[in-house]
Amino acid sequence: MKVWLKLATCCALMLGAQAHAQNKNVTLVIPYPPGGAADQLARVISQEMGTRFDQKVIVENRPGAGAQVAMNVVKNANPNALGTVLFLADSGAYSLNRHMYQRLNYDVATDLIPMTLAAKAPVFLLVNKDSPFKTVQDLVAAGQKQELTYGSPGMGTGTHLLGEMLRKETGARLVHVPYKGAGPALIDAVSGQIDFIFDVLTGSRGFLEDGRLRAIAAATTERSPLRPDTPTLAESGIPNVAFTIWWGISAKAGTPADEVTRLTEQLTAVLNAPEVVQKFVDFGIEIQPSTPQAFAELIESDATAMGPMIQSLQITLD
Repeated sequence: MKVWLKLATCCALMLGAQAHAQNKNVTLVIPYPPGGAADQLARVISQEMGTRFDQKVIVENRPGAGAQVAMNVVKNANPNALGTVLFLADSGAYSLNRHMYQRLNYDVATDLIPMTLAAKAPVFLLVNKDSPFKTVQDLVAAGQKQELTYGSPGMGTGTHLLGEMLRKETGARLVHVPYKGAGPALIDAVSGQIDFIFDVLTGSRGFLEDGRLRAIAAATTERSPLRPDTPTLAESGIPNVAFTIWWGISAKAGTPADEVTRLTEQLTAVLNAPEVVQKFVDFGIEIQPSTPQAFAELIESDATAMGPMIQSLQITLD
């Protein structure tokens, strides 16, 4: 009897150790400061994975250098210290940077293992409540006579790219003002320190609701159901300027395949949960999990499609 009790105890300890090993800590690295759309997405994922799967996920904000600071953390991470390391970033980090940076310190194809697309969000052109610009035509007409300033979360971001596309398409004299994150850019747009901003609704929704910002155009191919009264740039006479921001999650290269599969299944379950989907609808974000293959294909198709545009805009970063 004592022998069987000892065996049962050993088995229980082994199973407990295996479960603990399977559910070791996960560090989710994002290349943005706290408060933005990606940060909110990461925080919800962290909380939901903890609640649903007893899987501790630590969010680590590492902004700077067009995602290169964050990628250094991912590439050089010690799994024994940080557990499994994942990377959550937008289309700029995955698809656009390779065309902009002369010396990019990472290669998506070799440094990351795509897991799932997480979400997409429409982008809007926003002006402050006292702006004289009621339409995009007003803004462009003014920009053809004088310099106008627009803000973005930083050089090489999707909204920076949109501003340069608008400049090239219209001939308006638009001057880019880069910020360290979307939050500071929004504050200056609200206060009138810059003339306009392209942004998703995650941070700007409150300012739109209280009237401190106005959306005068959507950078989408069709009107967004989130703001159906806002015309698209195409409807405003600017047909070739459109861009949707998306975010995806990858694992550090070298992560064991079974660990990638396990965490991908957890992430997909979290992202498909109705309450999570609804929470991000309220933030102006559409949750869209995918298969790893579909996500990998999106990364490459976006890179292929946007490469010629970036080259034509002559955006070159160190």
